[in-house]
Amino acid sequence: MIRSLAARNLSARQKSNIRNIAYRLGSYVRRPVEVLVEDVVLQDGARTFLQIGANDGYRSDPLNLAIFRHRLTGTFVEPQANYFGELQRTYRNFPGMVFLQCAVAENRGAMTMYTLDCSGGRLPGWAHGVGTLSREQILKFGDQIDDIDGYIRAGEVQCVTLADLLDRAAHRDPDIIVVDAEGFDHAILSQFDFAKLSTKLVIYETESMAEMDAADLAQRLEAGGFALFEAGQDTVAMKRDTETFRRKSAAGNKAA
Repeated sequence: MIRSLAARNLSARQKSNIRNIAYRLGSYVRRPVEVLVEDVVLQDGARTFLQIGANDGYRSDPLNLAIFRHRLTGTFVEPQANYFGELQRTYRNFPGMVFLQCAVAENRGAMTMYTLDCSGGRLPGWAHGVGTLSREQILKFGDQIDDIDGYIRAGEVQCVTLADLLDRAAHRDPDIIVVDAEGFDHAILSQFDFAKLSTKLVIYETESMAEMDAADLAQRLEAGGFALFEAGQDTVAMKRDTETFRRKSAAGNKAA
């Protein structure tokens, strides 16, 4: 109870620093996706990223620990004003960062974003990270939240295409791409030409993705030289020519 109250009173930056210290002291167990990110940093020299749907930079974030440990540089995209401000504070004074308050869609212009109002403290922690351009998508959480209609909030956000985004990004060809867009991951990732990128690692969610879209995205990534596998709650695509993939494959063969 005390730990929970303390966590709610700490900023995302404070919690990030605490997690970094805890890891150095051996008291923080990394999630599988965090292990893969660090492996690609250490074994393949990954130093740049593009993160779409960054929230506050800390909550369930696969890059946060690596950024604090290795000072990666890159671009954060977050459309929600409250989380965007917290995101900027999380990485305040980190060099080489670009912060963009917008959503990524197939067409530019204003769209409606749907979120859950967590201000009353009655919703589960994961609800803070929910933001989607689809009301139908947010209604799917009704099996976990009673009377979900009463918590849904709508607001206008500005959308850009991927081409627009890359024109403003810190790096046009980032080593790591992370997308968490609540059902719009396919619409975003399908705009990338993976065969022309030197990207080493792509992290995204398929839980909210239609089966047909997940299959299409898997085909695109595999054609671009990636291998796909699961890492906890995330779907990960890793370039087959990376040292990390070679070591992972060798370890898997030995285990078999």
